[in-house]
This record gives sequence, C-alpha cells and structure tokens, in this order.
Amino acid sequence: MTQTLNYQAIFEAVPDPYLILAPDQDFTILAANDARLRATHTRREDSIGRPVFDVFRKNPDDPTEFGTGALRDSLERVVRTLAPDRMAITRYDIPRPAAQGGGFELRYWRPLNVPVLDEHGEVLYIIHQVEDVTAKVLRQDSASLVHSEERFRAALLASGTGTFTWFLSDGTLSLDSALEQIFHLPLGQQVTSVEGFIAQVHPDDRHYVRLAFEHYANGDDFTAEFRLVHTDEERWLACKAKAFRDANGTLAYVAGACTDISARRHAEDALRDSENRLRQLNETLEARVATEVAERSRAEDALRQAQKMEAVGQLTGGIAHDFNNLLTGIIGSLDLMQRRHQRGEPLDLERYIGAAVTSAQRAAALTQRLLAFARRQTLNLRPGDVNQLVASLEDLLHRTTGENITIVTRLSAGLLPACMDVNQLESALLNLVINARDAMPYGGQITLSTASFSMGETPDPKKSGMAAGEYVLLSVADTGTGMAPNVMKRAFEPFFTTKPIGQGTGLGLSMVYGYIKQAKGYIQIESEPDVGTRVDLYLPVHHGESPTVVHEPEHAPAGAGETILVVEDEPVVRSLVVEVLNDLGYETLEAAEASEALRITESEQRIDLLISDVGLPGMNGRQLADLARQQRPGLKVLFATGYAESFAANDFLGPDMAVITKPFAIDAFASKVGEMLGIRNG
Repeated sequence: MTQTLNYQAIFEAVPDPYLILAPDQDFTILAANDARLRATHTRREDSIGRPVFDVFRKNPDDPTEFGTGALRDSLERVVRTLAPDRMAITRYDIPRPAAQGGGFELRYWRPLNVPVLDEHGEVLYIIHQVEDVTAKVLRQDSASLVHSEERFRAALLASGTGTFTWFLSDGTLSLDSALEQIFHLPLGQQVTSVEGFIAQVHPDDRHYVRLAFEHYANGDDFTAEFRLVHTDEERWLACKAKAFRDANGTLAYVAGACTDISARRHAEDALRDSENRLRQLNETLEARVATEVAERSRAEDALRQAQKMEAVGQLTGGIAHDFNNLLTGIIGSLDLMQRRHQRGEPLDLERYIGAAVTSAQRAAALTQRLLAFARRQTLNLRPGDVNQLVASLEDLLHRTTGENITIVTRLSAGLLPACMDVNQLESALLNLVINARDAMPYGGQITLSTASFSMGETPDPKKSGMAAGEYVLLSVADTGTGMAPNVMKRAFEPFFTTKPIGQGTGLGLSMVYGYIKQAKGYIQIESEPDVGTRVDLYLPVHHGESPTVVHEPEHAPAGAGETILVVEDEPVVRSLVVEVLNDLGYETLEAAEASEALRITESEQRIDLLISDVGLPGMNGRQLADLARQQRPGLKVLFATGYAESFAANDFLGPDMAVITKPFAIDAFASKVGEMLGIRNG
C-alpha cells in the first residue's frame, strides 16, 4: 500500500529553522516552520507574505552590524547562479519580545540558501536554512587583539597597502593609518571626504580618481592608477574598491584598498625605454647590444620583484575587509560595554567579552595563515603517531562536517612515527576536511586513511621533487564535485579560490602546502569532476628514539620564589608576562633591550630563567642569550616570538633552550615556564 507523504507535517517537524522565500525583489516569506518561529521570537501571521528584511530587520542600535547586507548578497547570488550558497558564520541580531525587555539580542548563525528550480530551470523558491551557533562562537578561546592588530598593520605597511571606507549616506571618508602614512599626511591632518582624497592626487591624474569614485557610487568595480602630489619622488598607487548594499538593497558604503605600485611602474617604464633603445641600435654594434640586453635583464628582474610585492599587496588588501569585520566585532563589543557602564545599565560581561575575544582569536588565525603559506612559522617537529592524531580528531571532524556527511577512517597498523608538528598537522587536516565538506553541499563521504610509503632512489615522474626515503601517507578523499585539470593546477596558488566571495581567502591549501614543504614532506592532489578529490600528505618517517610522552598538567605549576628575567621591548607584552609570573609565585626582573638585560646578568642577582623576545632592538634575543651564558653557564632560556625566520634553522636552539610562539595562551605559557624550571604540578 502506498502512503501519501504529508510534506507540511514533515516541514513543521524538522528541528532546524527553515524559511521558504520567493525569488522576488523583496524575498517575500512564503512559509516558516515552527523551529524558525521559536528561534526568532516571531509569529507566523506576522511573517507570511511580508519581505524577509521587514520581519528580520537590521539592529538600529548597532550601526556596524552587517548581517542583513550579507544575507541579501547571498540570496541575490542564488538567483543569479541557480546554485546553493553557504554563507560564513554571520552575526544577525534578533528582536527581543517586549515581555523580555524589547530591543535586540546578539545572535550568530550559519546560513545555507538553496534554490528550488521549476521545469524551465528558473528559481521557483529559495530554501533558507540556518543553524544557531551563538553559544559555540561565544565559547571559543581568546587571543591577543593587540598583537593581531599590530601584525596586520605591519603587513599592510610592508606591502605598501592602505584601506579606506566611503559611507554613501553622508559622504564621509575614513582612511586607515597605513593609507595616511602612504599619503604622507602631516601629524593630526585627516582626509574625511572624496575631495580631500582627490587633493592628495597629482593634478594630471585627478580625473581618473573622480571617475573611479563615480563608478563606486553606482556600485561598479573599478581600478584606478594614479600619482601622488605631496611626495619627493614620483609615487604611483593602484586603488580598487567594492560597493556594499544594506538589507534594503540600497548602496551603503564602499570599501577599498590602495597599493603602492611605484616599483612596478618604474620598472615598466625602464623596460619600455630599454626596448625602444634596442630597436634603435645598429645590429652591427655588438657591444652596445650587449649593454642594452643587460639593462633589459635588470629591468625585467626589477619588474618581477615589483610584481611579487604587488601580489603581497593584493593579498593584504583582499583580507582587509574580513579583518576589519573582526575588529568591528571586538571594538563594538567593548564600546557597548563602556556605553552601558557609563549609563549605569546592567552588563552581560560574559557575552560581550566572549564576542570580543572570539573575533580576536580569528584575527590572530589570519596572521598564522600568512606565516604558514610563507613557510616562516615556527615548527615544533617531533616524532608522532599519525593514527592517534586522526583518531583524536574524529569527534571534532564529525561535528564540523554535519549529519549529511559520513566520515570513514581506514588506519593501517604498525606505522612508524612521523616527523611532524602536531598543531600544524591538525590544522592542515581540519582545512582539508572543511574543503571536502564544502565540495559536497548535498552530502557524501569523506575517507581518512593512512599507510606506509617508500620512495626509492629512482625519480617518480608523478612525484616530481619528492626526496628518497620512508614516509607516512595521510590521505583525505571525498565524493564531491571534484576539480577540472585547469583548476587543480592552481589549487596551491595563494590567491586562488573557487568559493564565492566572502567564503574563502584562497589560503587554506596554500597553508597546508607551506607546512608540508617546510616539514620536508610532499603533497599531491588527484581529482576528477563529479567524482571527487583525494589529497595525499607524505610525512617523513622519524628515525631514532621516540621521547617519552609527557602529559600536560591540568593546571599550570606554581613557582616557589624562583627569579626570572623578562626581556621584551613591547611594554604591554612585558607587563603582561611579568604579571602572570608574579601571580604564579615567581620573582621577576625586567628589561626593555639587550644592553639593559646584560647589566642585570653581570650583577650578583640570582637568575633561574631568562625569557626573551627574539626581535629586540640592536642585539637580538639569541645573541643576548649567548652573552648571558658566558657570564652564567647553564642559564636556561625561553624565547617568546611571533615571527622568527632563524628558527627554521636546526641549530638556532642550544641546550636548555626552548621557544613559545606568540600569541600564546596564559596557561600554556605558565606550563612551559614550569617545564623549563623542572617544576611539576603538585
């Protein structure tokens, strides 16, 4: 007997919140299940037949909230591409019922918008599904905002890139400090309008810049190259911007980035001049031809170098929007706490602090991705059990992929220990699984497998550049959409991504590639469209004795009056480290630079441990440690660093030396200090 399915009952019974939207200009709500109504404190009679952005409107108390605009962009992409669109985790506040005090309550969602097509291939409905991840977001650990923000500013300045925001409602313009420095603005002078921006441009190029802002005001992408006027030498900038709409579809603001391309323009000019002179040379004048060829070679080298720097500028400009959104979450949370404290209103400190530190953690992760791609992060390579690592991550991977994806593990027994950095390999494996998940929007299977592999002395054409030796093979395979050959060739490029705008920076696979290469391993991709993708990670086998596993204590061990010398040129960091050590029961001495520290080590003062930054002004941290050990043989040294290229060399650390990477959790730092001093948790 065939039973008729009651789709309405099924729709109402689904536990996840769902809306059915019309693909019209207002995205009218056609249906809402009970789970959606409960999650958003709304009633069906107040929702059906109304535009979605009338029912779920923008929080008027938070001008920086951008969730409504992000949702509209996603729905418009679904109508335009006829394909599902998975949005990044987005903040979208929900009106609070009057009985509960009114106003808005902070919420974070993971939305998925799926089109339903008719027989002609046109969008009939849009299924809007969300998952409330507010509690998960607010539970995440914090990181150092100061370090993340300063590193990002340093990256912008190093690449010659600055950013600006143009608010179309009142015409105001805001420049970040990097762009103000590029413009050579006097101290205290600010550019707050388009005309003020144009005043910094060479008169001959101002019409290009005006044209660019006209395009931005109409919502069009446009790139303008121009010279600056207030500079001693000719400086060229390339500016590119994108206009963003609010929930009503009205253009709200323009976010852009300007990159210094002076080196590229000068190199191109020199190359053109060289080519013109070469055409004019007499072919019989060999000496002159040789001179011009050398000149051309130098110009081409300069152009390639300029293009590399411009690529770095494009990267920092490309993630500037994401980073500024993270800072908005941090600054906005702190500002709300300050305002409500000043007004004497009750504070929900845990919620606002959680939101701020979560954004700070994500900001710190951006800098770690850049270091990973550049192969400049500090690796802690040790022998490890790959099978054990995969097994320990299974629960996290299941929760990350969702119920419609099956994870299968096929782990080979008897594997030799691999030489690996556990944290970096965990991050790489999580990246690959997330990529596999995104390649299967309608579900599928991810297979994690391990095996032994031996590379002989005879080169394998399919594994070009792989060194001979024994490896542990870790594979991640999916049954997703796969990649075409031209896409697979570019998979490791740092700025290449097939994901929609806002859902990927193009650094995920680049980060995995950077880590594997730095660890002396090998990585390979095999993929076929509509069949799936497999990524193979080859990790070198560790030869030698495996150290005894040391279990970290649940709580950091306390000191017993040991004296620690802290050398750090950043006052905020130095003060934080000293305060943590004092709370743990240590005596502390502090110095801002190596010369000041050496005066302390030359004295009769007791010192049990030296904690030093690597990048000190003048003498670096390793040089300080060597001199201090000449005065105090056997002195233990802990280096704390956020970026130290020298750590890539195996001989950087000597006996009784260790390193901890900034930003670090306070508990991890305290445990490392206790380990250095030989203190066990009581």
